[in-house]
Amino acid sequence: MRNPVSALLACVLLAGCAAAGVPATDDPAVKLQQARQLFSAEGRPAEAERLILEAMTTYRQSGDQPGLALAHREYAYFLSAPGTEAIIANPASTQPAASPERLRRALAEMQEASRIFAQLNVFDRLSNTALGEARIEHDLGDTPAACASLSRSLAASDRQTALNPDRKPNLPPGMNSFADLIGHFRKEYGCPP
Repeated sequence: MRNPVSALLACVLLAGCAAAGVPATDDPAVKLQQARQLFSAEGRPAEAERLILEAMTTYRQSGDQPGLALAHREYAYFLSAPGTEAIIANPASTQPAASPERLRRALAEMQEASRIFAQLNVFDRLSNTALGEARIEHDLGDTPAACASLSRSLAASDRQTALNPDRKPNLPPGMNSFADLIGHFRKEYGCPP
C-alpha cells in the first residue's frame, strides 16, 4: 500500500513544475502554446495564466522583445476570454463575458504588445494587435477608440504589404482583402463611413 502523504507530496511537487498533464518546459514559446490549449480547449485558466506569466518573465529577463510582445498579446487574449475568471473561482460555473476590469487589463496588455511591435517595425503583428485592441474596445463600449484601432490595424497591414508584397494576410472565408475585413468590423462596430 502506498503512503498517502508521499503521494500527496509528489502531486504538489509535480504541480509546481508544470500543469498536471502538461509537459514541463523552459521554452517560453512552448509555454504560450500550452497556455492557449489550457484556457481555450481544456478550461484550465489558472494553469494557463501561470504559464503565460512565466513565459513573460523569461522573455523579459532575456531581453527578447518580440517574444515579450507575443506574451503580452497572449495574456490579453486570456484576460478577455469569456469565463476565465469564473472558472478560476468556480470550475463548475458557466462562462459569462469577461468583466470590464479584466477587459481593461486585457486592453493594457494588447496595447503593450502593439507598442513593442511598432517599436520593432513588425507590421503584420502590429496589425493583429491593433485589431485585438479594437475588439476589446468594442467589448468595453468605446466605439471611437475601436474605430481608431481598426484604422491603425489597416495602416499597419498596408505597411506590411508595401514591405512584403508577396506575403498575403490570412483572411476568413469571403474576405478578399484585409481592407474588406476591416470594413466588415467598421460596419459591425458602428464606425462612421
